[in-house]
Amino acid sequence: MKRVALASAAIVALFAGAAAAQAQPAYGPPPPPALPDGYQRELVGGAGVAGPRFLIWKPPAPSGVLLVVAGEEPSLAKPGEADILQAARERSMAILFAGDRPEGAGLPETIADLRRSPLARKVVGAGAGEDYLRLESKSFDALLLAGGQAPAAAKGPPFIVYLYGSEGFWKSPPQPQEPDSKAPNRRSFFIAGATLSAGAHAENCAAPINDRSIDPARRALLAALDEYLRKGVAVPASRPAVLVPVKELHWPKIPGLPPPQDAGLAPPIDADGNETSGLLLPDQALPIATFTGWNAPRDPAKGKCAAGTKLPFPENEAARRASGDPRQSLPERYGSRAYFVAALRSVADRLVKERLLLPQDADAYVAAGKKAPF
Repeated sequence: MKRVALASAAIVALFAGAAAAQAQPAYGPPPPPALPDGYQRELVGGAGVAGPRFLIWKPPAPSGVLLVVAGEEPSLAKPGEADILQAARERSMAILFAGDRPEGAGLPETIADLRRSPLARKVVGAGAGEDYLRLESKSFDALLLAGGQAPAAAKGPPFIVYLYGSEGFWKSPPQPQEPDSKAPNRRSFFIAGATLSAGAHAENCAAPINDRSIDPARRALLAALDEYLRKGVAVPASRPAVLVPVKELHWPKIPGLPPPQDAGLAPPIDADGNETSGLLLPDQALPIATFTGWNAPRDPAKGKCAAGTKLPFPENEAARRASGDPRQSLPERYGSRAYFVAALRSVADRLVKERLLLPQDADAYVAAGKKAPF
C-alpha cells in the first residue's frame, strides 16, 4: 500500500509539474513579485521564443503615458532611485526598457501594439540623442534626450527636449551642441557646470571629479512633457548656452585647475570660473566649488580623462591666503550657513515655480546646503 501511495503521489507531482510548465511563459520564468508601489513586471513584444522582447513596468492605474528608456532595467533593490524612473512612477507612467540599442528590431512594432492599450496613449522616449536617430518619428510623441547627437529640427512630431552639459565644448575636436532652434516643438537646455558623465571615466584624472548631476533637470522636464502630452500645458522655454570665443574667457588661477584647451567656443564664466548661461540649478547658482567640463589625465600614456573638474572653494580666509586661491571662501561670500540655506531655498523655489525643478529635488538641494562645509 505504501508503494502504491508513493507511486500515486509521484504521478500527481508529475502532472502538477507538467501543468506548471505549460502555464509558464515560453520566454522564461515568471517575473518576481510586484514592485513596492504596485507596479507589475512583464515581458512584451515578439511573436515567438526567438522574437525580440522588452521588459515593461505596468502601473496599477495607468496615466496613459508610456516612457521608453534606452537602457536595461535597474536593480530592483532601489527602483525609486534610478534617474528619471522615480518621477515617471510618481506620475503613474508605464515604463518600457528598450535595452542599450533602442533602434533594434521590434521596438517600433512593440510600441505600436502597446498604443492599442490604456498604457500608451502617448509615448515618450528617454536616452541620448543617437539612441533614437534611427527610429521612425511616429513611434514617439516626445523625446527627452541628454547629450549625444540631437535629431534635426522638424515641424512635426515628436516634441523634443534636449539637454547637454559642459564637456562637449572641451573635447578634441569639440562635440557639436544643440543649435538654438526656434522650432515650436523643440526645447534645449544647457545644464551649466554639469557633465553628462557625472563622475564617470575618473580612473585616470589629475584633478577632483565634477560629480554634479543633470538628473534633477531631467526629472522636472519629464514631468513637463507629461503635462504637455496629457493636458496640453506648454513645456518651459529653452535655456541654451551663450557661447563666446575661449580666448575671451579669463580663468582664475585656481590651485590644481588643469589648463583648458583652446576649444573655439565655450560658455562665459564668472570670476570663480563657473558658467553663467543656460539652466543654473541651485548648486550652480549658489556654488560651493568651481565646476568645469574638462579635466586632465594623471598619466597621458593611459589615455584621456573624460570627466570634468570640481575644485571646492577655500574653507576660510586663512586657507585662501595660504594657498593663493583667488576665490572667496564660503564664509566670505555667503556670510553664514543660515543665509546660504535661505538663499538656496529661494533659488530652488523659483525653479519649482518655473517647472524646471520638482519640489522633492528642491528640498534635497536645501538639505544638502545644510551640510555645506562652513
